[in-house]
Amino acid sequence: MPGSHILLIDDEQDVLPEYKEFLEFAGFKAFTSADPVEAHELVLNTPEIGVVITDLRMAQVDGASMIRNLRAALPAGRHVAFIILTGDASTQLGSDIADVPVFLKPADTDALIAAIRVALSRL
Repeated sequence: MPGSHILLIDDEQDVLPEYKEFLEFAGFKAFTSADPVEAHELVLNTPEIGVVITDLRMAQVDGASMIRNLRAALPAGRHVAFIILTGDASTQLGSDIADVPVFLKPADTDALIAAIRVALSRL
C-alpha cells in the first residue's frame, strides 16, 4: 500500500534494530538505513515509504540536506512526511524545513508514535 511504511535513517548502526523493533511493535511496517545516500534511493524507489524519520548529524549527508534533496527529487504527486530524531538540542533548521517535527533523543515514544500516525493520516 503506497505511503504506509516508515524509513528510519541513523548512521549509528547499532541502534537501528532497536528502532525497527519499536516501530514494528507499534504496528508500523519499517525499514532502516545507516547510509543516507542509500536511504535517498530507497525512498525514491519504494512508494510504500510514506514517512522518513532521520537523524540530523550523519557523516555522509546531514539529515536537513537529505530532506531538502528528497523533497526536490520526489516525483509530482508523491508525498512523503519527514520527522527529525536528533541528539543535538541546539538544532536550528532552515525555514524551508521548519515544518518538520523535531524529537530529541531519547524521544518520548508515545509522542513519536502520535507524530507518525498524524503524518501517515495526512498522506
